[in-house]
Amino acid sequence: MYIIRNRRVFDPFDYGRVWFLPREIDENAIARMNEAAAFLIGEHDFRAFMAEGSDVESTVRHIFDLSVSKKEDKITVKISADGFLYNMVRIIVGTLIDVAYGKFSPADVKKILDSKDRKNAGMTAVADGLYLNRVVY
Repeated sequence: MYIIRNRRVFDPFDYGRVWFLPREIDENAIARMNEAAAFLIGEHDFRAFMAEGSDVESTVRHIFDLSVSKKEDKITVKISADGFLYNMVRIIVGTLIDVAYGKFSPADVKKILDSKDRKNAGMTAVADGLYLNRVVY
């Protein structure tokens, strides 16, 4: 799970706990983010969403669910998978934010995934806001 605080004024009680984004993300942008997220659900090679220099045997992972919701000024990205690559969630979130702000279209996310090239994906979201919610064996 990843939490973003989307408001104009920073709340000091959020320091280190959320990614603070003062530029508004409206409901239309949330819908575009969910449209883009749908391309990532399923079993894929997530090499484009892995930090460069990572050394893993396989970059194939299965995302079971990926959704973005907004309630008041809190945006929550929920993601469940059979495993994650190094910085995978943060790169996915950063790419979805780029979709929200119009840098990428939702369809571009499919092209990024297919490219298997980290340089094509969006920014890496800050570590603040990233939470491990549950582990299932």
